[in-house]
Amino acid sequence: MQIRHFFAGSNSGEGFYSLFDYIIGSEAKKIYLLKGGPGTGKSSFMRYIAQEMGKAGYDHELFFCSSDSRALDAVCFPDLGVALLDATAPHAREPKWPGCRDQLLCLGDFWQGDILEAKREEIIAGGRIKQAHFASAFRYFAAALALEENMAARNGPNRRDCSEELEEILATVHGARPGYLGKPGLIRHLFASALTPEGYVSHLESLLAEISTLFVLAGGPGTGKSGYLQTIAQHVQGLGLDVEVFHYPLNPRKWLHLIIPALAMAVVTATDLEPLEDLSGPRVDCGGMQNPENAGEHGLWQELLHLGVHSLQQAQSSHLAVEEFYTRSMDFAALAAYRDQVLAEIMGYRNLS
Repeated sequence: MQIRHFFAGSNSGEGFYSLFDYIIGSEAKKIYLLKGGPGTGKSSFMRYIAQEMGKAGYDHELFFCSSDSRALDAVCFPDLGVALLDATAPHAREPKWPGCRDQLLCLGDFWQGDILEAKREEIIAGGRIKQAHFASAFRYFAAALALEENMAARNGPNRRDCSEELEEILATVHGARPGYLGKPGLIRHLFASALTPEGYVSHLESLLAEISTLFVLAGGPGTGKSGYLQTIAQHVQGLGLDVEVFHYPLNPRKWLHLIIPALAMAVVTATDLEPLEDLSGPRVDCGGMQNPENAGEHGLWQELLHLGVHSLQQAQSSHLAVEEFYTRSMDFAALAAYRDQVLAEIMGYRNLS
């Protein structure tokens, strides 16, 4: 049984950035969309389903929450084509194919509305405080991103030409690939890491556990690493192989890592947030690491990230205070019985997969 860990969204210099569309693709047979307020048990519901399915031997993917890196945003069972998603803000989702594929699970059916109504003012006030802290975090991250773009602009003219190393990576792909599969490969976009109240949290190490061929790109911002990854992905797709692309949490427009599952191969990027010094495998120096012009801004960049994380921690504290009101209103015994019904339904899909 294989269990893989991801993030489907991250706090970033652009605000919350969602890649929830890639949790499960067009092969989906059933998507459960969990609705309910904070503290109503959405994460626990999904974790229980994942644990029970794991006991039954099913591979599954866990998608952690960038607002609380210990909580779940989603769980997916690829072999069954089944996923459960937290469908509330900031990644709110509605059924695309209601009834025939998508099913709403309303955890609000298990709370006592009169208890929540009595705490209306406190809940609204707490929610507004949380929103203000998130807005503060996003401004700090945006400022850190602007500084990083300044450093990238200075590094750009001095970047190393890594075309020889790139050709070596592509030759490795061509040498390891199976026969052409007859159609272009698919790209799946996710995060291996995220900016969270717990700091920069990464699941890359666990994602590389099954990887036998590894290349590491190293270099400062603006030295072309994301572009190299895009070139590699294009070639891999053209060979008919699927690619997993992992985005950079601070600037999610940039690519950070690639995994080619069929080849047990990965090309990853070392950054100041995750130097990857312990990884074995060829290391490609793209330049720009010791640019003295960037030294002063680098310290400010670190401080802005620290302030952004601190604001996320304040948002989390406000969120936990609001959670208490909802938790006290819930009938968790009735919810557990409902959860077991959903589990039995999911178990039934194994005969349809």
